[in-house]
Amino acid sequence: MSIWQRRRSRSRLPMAIPPLKDLQYAECGYKVQALFTTDFVELHNDDWELAERDWARIVAEVLNSVGVERRATGGRAIKQAVEVAAAFLSDDRDWPWCPICKRGTDAERKESTDGH
Repeated sequence: MSIWQRRRSRSRLPMAIPPLKDLQYAECGYKVQALFTTDFVELHNDDWELAERDWARIVAEVLNSVGVERRATGGRAIKQAVEVAAAFLSDDRDWPWCPICKRGTDAERKESTDGH
């Protein structure tokens, strides 16, 4: 076993963006609000596939922002990005819609009725 494999196997942090379903539990390993997943999926009209797609894009954007420490890599960077994204999206007062698909805004509602 190489040094890299040993180091990697000791790490308990995931190397991929966790799916929303995994964030529903208190023991998920991330600091997210209790109803974050439920609220985010409901915002997407209970369309889990759309919510997952938007979630992955949002976390990817946060990975490339000041929300993640410059020296953070791998699982540590993912963990920071997930927690920052979830905190940001949980604040309904400041951000009551999905920044990717605009669900929850008048623009989204107008689009869906216009057939565009």
